[in-house]
Amino acid sequence: MKSLTFWFDVHSPWVYLASFRVGDIVRKHGLALDWRPLHLPRLMDEIGGIKPLEASPQRVAWFRQDIRDHAELYGVRLRVHPQYPLRNARALRTAILAADEGKAETYVRLVLKGYWSERADITDLDQLARWGEAAGLDPEKVKAAAVSDSYKQRLDDNTQEAIARGVFGVPTVDTGSKLYFGNDRLELLDIHLGQGKHLPA
Repeated sequence: MKSLTFWFDVHSPWVYLASFRVGDIVRKHGLALDWRPLHLPRLMDEIGGIKPLEASPQRVAWFRQDIRDHAELYGVRLRVHPQYPLRNARALRTAILAADEGKAETYVRLVLKGYWSERADITDLDQLARWGEAAGLDPEKVKAAAVSDSYKQRLDDNTQEAIARGVFGVPTVDTGSKLYFGNDRLELLDIHLGQGKHLPA
């Protein structure tokens, strides 16, 4: 089964919204989805990317309005953590473990819901372990992965690979031939996959 890559970071509210739909869209076309975390702040620093919350006050106000409007459109509860942004590295390292064990979509969606709907602390090892256990992971392995140097290196490697692929933000779906950036481009991804243009000649 052909697999597409879903580049994400739990920092992004747009990833949270996309997480409700992206897997179903890809599966509808008989494809698999590889959930690949990257370190978004590091990617932005390396490519000189646009940081929405560092834009003009007018654009920041629009950005906040836009994400809330989309959450309402999808019927998704959105409650920004009062200390946003929290450090993301532990959650991303554990997402790699979840992917290794075939539990990425379930686990990452729990983390995103906790962070973006329940104002949970994604830096807390016990909280990550609880989400891991709920997703079918060994909670002690989750805690270990969160502070592991080897998973830190794998996250760095993911980020560099994403940059090499041309990724400039998240969420991004990489079909192998095209990149679809943003929650609001999932409909275009759906159309593209329906046309079969992602298939080898």
